Amino acid sequence: MCCEVVGTASAREVVEVPEVYFRGLSPGLLKDPGSDAWVKVLSSLDCKYSFEPQAIPCSITWRRHTPSPLSTPDGPVVKTEEEKEVLVLVEPEDFLKRLFSLTQSFVNDPSVSQPDLNQVLPLAGLEGSSTKAYSLAVVGLDAYRRCNQDQGRQQALSPGKQSPSSQPGPELAMTQEEILEALVVLQLWGNIDVLFLDTWQEFGQHVSALTKAIAKRPYKRQLESQELPFCTDGAWARGARVEKDGTGLWQVWKRQIQQFNRVSPATAAAIAEAYPSPSLLVQAYEECSTEDEKLHLLSDIPVKSDVGRKDRRVGPDLSRRIYLFMVSTDPDLVLDLST
Repeated sequence: MCCEVVGTASAREVVEVPEVYFRGLSPGLLKDPGSDAWVKVLSSLDCKYSFEPQAIPCSITWRRHTPSPLSTPDGPVVKTEEEKEVLVLVEPEDFLKRLFSLTQSFVNDPSVSQPDLNQVLPLAGLEGSSTKAYSLAVVGLDAYRRCNQDQGRQQALSPGKQSPSSQPGPELAMTQEEILEALVVLQLWGNIDVLFLDTWQEFGQHVSALTKAIAKRPYKRQLESQELPFCTDGAWARGARVEKDGTGLWQVWKRQIQQFNRVSPATAAAIAEAYPSPSLLVQAYEECSTEDEKLHLLSDIPVKSDVGRKDRRVGPDLSRRIYLFMVSTDPDLVLDLST
């Protein structure tokens, strides 16, 4: 299955209005009777998808369509790029057999220096496989192992009824520790992650989440290339713009006051209106004759409340904290005594 994300003029538009296609879905993904559950999850994304053979059976890949800077008389040129993610669905029985073969290669030849990962994921001869990020998804492994263990107990109670074809394979005897060791080998040597899921719906949710993450990738790259990528987009989080003539400095000062703990925008605005800049506040402190007067300088400043509410004042606690912040030279001073 191949998911194609169609990009528009900017990375932001790719995120907000992505047009996603699913193509190249291997028919092997639909053999299980419960596989329609994950297709329903994908349908909720309003995606277009089709089914085509893949180089790796039961695999899912993604492609992105983005407009190219070049254009022709017939219209803009669309560039297609294949994403690096490849998700391979493996049946529980096949997965255990592959892991068992991998572990046996070490048992049979302890001197081997590098494991043959082609026993788990056959990539030999595939063009561009070194640039891909492969991950395996196994649905219902625990249920499969429990079912076969129960059958093994029943056969042990009636050995005369066993047939050679019903004999459990050696892979079912693998312990949890052996499975974990094989997973570590896959991660360290092949950078291959393995995801275990209980239901097909969980598998669909994982594919859906991965598709959304791939669609947002250009926008995240654009965000990281900015000078301050950690700044969240939104009026409540953006910094105030300051013009060359000083317009906007009052907003910066108000937001600095608002950074104190338990300070509302209305309280910060009231203090900034009374003292429109830090220098004017420091000057007011210098004109006070006593320390107590400085600590309570801002206490009686009225704060405009919402309609229907009683007006209030800044109060002595915040007045004290702002004064200590403005004049103290102790970097370890705790301003908020309530924390």
